Amino acid sequence: MAIVASLWFIVLSDPKGEAVPASGGRYVEGVTRPPERMNPLFASANPTDGDLASLMFSGLVRLAPDGIPQPDLAERWEISGNGTVYVFHLRKGVAWHGEDAAPVTSDDVVFTFRAISDPGFKGDPVLAQLMQGVVVTARDESVVEFRLEQAYAPFLAYLTVGVLPEHLLRDLDANALFNAPFNSQPVGTGPYMYGGRTGDGGVLKANPTYHFGPPHISTLEFRVYDDDSALTEALRGGQIDGALLGPNVPPQDIALLRGDDRFVLHDLQTTSMLMMYVDTRSPLFADRDVRLALVRGLNVRSLIDDKAGGRGVEAATGIATGSWAHSEMEVPGFSPGAAASALEIAGWQRGSDGIRRKGDVRFAFTISTSNDPRRVALAEDIARQWRAIGASVEVQALAADTYLEEHVLARQFEAALVEIDSGPDPDPYPFWHSTQIAPPGRNLSGYSEPAMDDVLERARQTTDVDRRRERYELFQGYLIAAAPAVPLFTPVLTYAQAGQTRGFEPSVLFTPASRFANVNAWYLRTRVE
Repeated sequence: MAIVASLWFIVLSDPKGEAVPASGGRYVEGVTRPPERMNPLFASANPTDGDLASLMFSGLVRLAPDGIPQPDLAERWEISGNGTVYVFHLRKGVAWHGEDAAPVTSDDVVFTFRAISDPGFKGDPVLAQLMQGVVVTARDESVVEFRLEQAYAPFLAYLTVGVLPEHLLRDLDANALFNAPFNSQPVGTGPYMYGGRTGDGGVLKANPTYHFGPPHISTLEFRVYDDDSALTEALRGGQIDGALLGPNVPPQDIALLRGDDRFVLHDLQTTSMLMMYVDTRSPLFADRDVRLALVRGLNVRSLIDDKAGGRGVEAATGIATGSWAHSEMEVPGFSPGAAASALEIAGWQRGSDGIRRKGDVRFAFTISTSNDPRRVALAEDIARQWRAIGASVEVQALAADTYLEEHVLARQFEAALVEIDSGPDPDPYPFWHSTQIAPPGRNLSGYSEPAMDDVLERARQTTDVDRRRERYELFQGYLIAAAPAVPLFTPVLTYAQAGQTRGFEPSVLFTPASRFANVNAWYLRTRVE
């Protein structure tokens, strides 16, 4: 025993020794919905399915923390035909989970994307639309070609969808695939393998042959709780090691966790963005100087602090700050005085009642929003700030289930509080190009500017990231100068982890599952080398 103790003393006191990640341990994640279909083609309907699918499946590409596509199942690719032909070379030696360990081939890729383009596909409609008109063929066992009808630079970012095993599913049509037993016993190529159900949740086991290296943590367990409040209680009670806390979690609960040294909290920016759209074709908002006055008359930082518990990032440029496409720009700062002066110069004079008028027209309008209490409170605060610069503003809370279709997309508003989401690629074209003014397009302000149209079109037609970034910098400048809407903020979600978990790398949340982007590098244990 003395000899062993002496040897350990020498090892532990060796200045050359270094603690490195070691394998082992169990990590428990808390979620608020049980899994339903753990199939990447259908996982967008349930965030827990999305989490599990991201851990068990791999796409042709994966996204870097800033959203730039990186190799995954495809070790490389070439783009030709002026951006219409993508050729992917699959990584050698990748095998499906399970005893047979069948190799991944181009047939698996072709099967997956043909299933998405099937008219009977019941998964994410964004994916279905993406694959319309795309021809997918296997050039050989490890080379796959995608041929698009026209250039579309965001295409690559959507190929993160998990690839399915053709040899297990080849006889299933779109309807049968949606209801297949496979969805509850999935077989993928990701860092973790399905290990069975535990109550409402599930267990995953480390994949020892994962192509980016076996995960350090041996077991991931998902436990289901009733709501966010129960999640925070489970964290504080030591029942779980991690949970993604959404916007409904009270600020005081987040503050309690931040003040507890047992936890590390990661604030992760999403790709969605809250905007206040105004109808630029209305006499009230046709003048750019009036719209800029609304921007300068709004203290967005106070909105974030007071109405979002500090969990938000200002979105003045229209592109999320964590994205590769974002540029640092000079933006108009909050200045009620400058806002009031701009309105005066534009001809809007205060009346005896404090409301501005231009001739016989009162500067009066209604903000429409869904009847979600948090959105109503946000709209009320915005209205209060704009009243201070001489506007008469009311808030109209509408039923959430009809608000988008019957009011926003139908353009039945004067001003509307809306959350938009660009998805995995930051392409602003759907929200600002003039072709999107008519419903069901998303150019809700009805704004049209040929110079903006041009940069948005050219950004979609080149696959060169640097050239796209240059064009998006121009777009952001146009958006700031014209103010066709008032950008508010990008919501931030908080990922709470027990302090003993290390190796987490922050990322933009392209989906909630993005928090697991580098899960194979997480570790609970160390050893000395």
